Amino acid sequence: MSAAQPSNGHESGVTVCLSFDFDAISIWTGPRGSRSPNLTARGEFSSIGAHRLLDLLDERSTPSTWFIPGHTIDTFGDVCARVVSDGHEVGYHGYCHEAPSSKRDEADERAILTRSMDCLERLSGKAPVGHRVPGGNCGDRWISLLIEHGFSYDSSMARHDYAPTWCRLGDVPTTDGPHQFGDEVDLVQLPFEYVLDDWPYFSYDGPTVQGLRTPDHVYDVWSAEFDYLYERVGSGVFVLTMHPQCIGRGSRMLMLERLIDHMASRPGVTFATMEQVADDFRAAAVPGDQSNRRL
Repeated sequence: MSAAQPSNGHESGVTVCLSFDFDAISIWTGPRGSRSPNLTARGEFSSIGAHRLLDLLDERSTPSTWFIPGHTIDTFGDVCARVVSDGHEVGYHGYCHEAPSSKRDEADERAILTRSMDCLERLSGKAPVGHRVPGGNCGDRWISLLIEHGFSYDSSMARHDYAPTWCRLGDVPTTDGPHQFGDEVDLVQLPFEYVLDDWPYFSYDGPTVQGLRTPDHVYDVWSAEFDYLYERVGSGVFVLTMHPQCIGRGSRMLMLERLIDHMASRPGVTFATMEQVADDFRAAAVPGDQSNRRL
């Protein structure tokens, strides 16, 4: 089956975004409050995994997007500097992997946001335009803060599996009537979904997240998701979410190499940063314009 005509702003119909959440130690010491040497060592391995990933991306001349907590920048500055010098995009992921919380007052939320943005600007020389929430939910107050601070896109939710959409403000969940949808706002939503995230498959996290799936199992899921987009949908964006401390192990790196080569072998497929995809979507759509709705 041939691919349908593209509708995502690229000359090709399907765009692949490889994204990496470089949480490192922050995911263990931040939201979980752990001081376990075993867990912090797992986070420390991220620096090794990150170099392996950067080597692979360099070999394949493949762009990518890295969401990096400020804590990781302060702890593994040399690795983060390589991410930038190798030409990859860097985006917001909290300071120590803090999720937005309605229990935290707005002043504290702003302090976390600005501290983390300062780290990223120090690293790359410019303010970040991309955001992925470090766990938790991306509620109305947080979306408003992102817009206020000039972010172009968020990648924390999945209203569509293969298409960019606009974020909304003012949704009201109900139980005695239909869901009340809010208004679209000037913040692009790029898909994030756990089926395309390596953490549930590869991270052993106690009784609640017993990962350790085989690389072949994950390859089968991810390649099938990509093939469905390419062969049945025909155009859109395929966003993978990976963590250096998970995907950076040898057997999983070999799987990722195989997957990248499989996707790159399909005619018309391009790889891009998430900033590029958001810019393309913005060039073709405006919030609230029903003619551009792809849901």
